Amino acid sequence: MLHFLRRARLRAVLSAALVLGTTAAPAQAQTWPDRPVTIVIPFPAGGSIDAVMRAISPQLSERLGQTVVIENVGGASGAIGAGRVAQAKADGTTLLAGSINDVVLQPLLNRNLRYGTDNFDPVSLVFTSPLILVARKDLPQSNIDEVVQALRTAPESLSYGSPGQGTFQQVVVEDLQRRTDTKMLHVPYKGASPLINDLLGGQIDMAVMAPPTALPHLQQGRIKSLGVISRQRLAAYPELATINESKTVQGMEMVGWVGVLAPKGVPPERLQRVRDALAAVLDKPEVRERVLSMGMVSASAYDKASFEARIRDDVAALRTLNLPTQP
Repeated sequence: MLHFLRRARLRAVLSAALVLGTTAAPAQAQTWPDRPVTIVIPFPAGGSIDAVMRAISPQLSERLGQTVVIENVGGASGAIGAGRVAQAKADGTTLLAGSINDVVLQPLLNRNLRYGTDNFDPVSLVFTSPLILVARKDLPQSNIDEVVQALRTAPESLSYGSPGQGTFQQVVVEDLQRRTDTKMLHVPYKGASPLINDLLGGQIDMAVMAPPTALPHLQQGRIKSLGVISRQRLAAYPELATINESKTVQGMEMVGWVGVLAPKGVPPERLQRVRDALAAVLDKPEVRERVLSMGMVSASAYDKASFEARIRDDVAALRTLNLPTQP
């Protein structure tokens, strides 16, 4: 009799444990994140990525029920910050606000990086952004056709600046030169701020900029646009012609993007939680309008599969350029 009672009690305990186990897992999933979530921006503060992510982080915190911390980790054209996230613990509390530059381009150019494109799990695309070819306000040439003519007459007679050797902006200009059979003098800088200062001061002739950086200076007449590097004009600034409306350049489109990525191996349900929170925030009319006013397009409709496809397409497209790699 005593033996029977012991077995009955054991069955009761096991049954209770099974019930608790089935109910505890969803409860645990719902309590994540249980500590602050850090989003690393692999560039110094003040850029377009920084502006957007800091603008949406308070609302993202509300959706996740946890503090979202924005951390700027600049250096090596975004590779230092991206590398930190790639090597972070895959628990979903360290994420990357990555771009085509640090997620796609740098792994293609630098064989010594401690990460590759495949070391990330795409979570959600945040926004896309065509680039703008701009020039100092007193440049004699007023459009890309005149620039091409001047360069064909005197190669390297005009200069352009980039935020650094091997950055996406440099790749865009290199592609433009190949398309037009021209050659400009490249002046690499350590970041965007000194580049902008020299462009405003007339020390360099041209540069490629993201709309949030270029638009305030364009509106104040401190620089001028030579063309949006896209097939379509910016929706919020239709007065800016595209580079493809010229006689010498056709079909050129170099669109940058920013998205949230996680280290490989984060549990899918946690990535989905972040994805859902981002979609809810980015779908708000006031957020979409703000992004649009900065010359960019909110991309909250992109799911994981679409984001992965975009990254694959960019890798394939940049490989066709046969860019020189660093040893």
